[in-house]
Amino acid sequence: MAVNFVGEVENTVRFSIGGLSFEYDSEKNRKNIEKHGISFRSVARVFFDYDRIELYDEAHSETEDRYDTIGDTSAGNLTIIGNLQDIDRIDDILFVVYTERIIVDEGGKSEEVIRLISARLATSFERGVYYGKRS
Repeated sequence: MAVNFVGEVENTVRFSIGGLSFEYDSEKNRKNIEKHGISFRSVARVFFDYDRIELYDEAHSETEDRYDTIGDTSAGNLTIIGNLQDIDRIDDILFVVYTERIIVDEGGKSEEVIRLISARLATSFERGVYYGKRS
């Protein structure tokens, strides 16, 4: 699975892995690393876990639809391409908050992008939900 660094516009960083496009705010990423020790680039593999649990976050979806997912980051092997030195290999169950956006470029081409909002290690309860789903 190849990882392509697309670039940074203002505070938004964009990259793609295995045909999925991601973005995040670089300041939120810095704060997430400080608080939870996890960079947003390292959590993208959760989206390749076919057993992940997806939940609509009704309580936080006033201005945009938000989703919570609990998944395993050990899904897929990464081939690093470009400037992604801070991608970590975290083989663990994570809780990730994200939204989906449609980005339209100057040529009018649209692309679905997963905007990462926060990520942390799953709690013991969330791990139980994740592993209980798979049994």
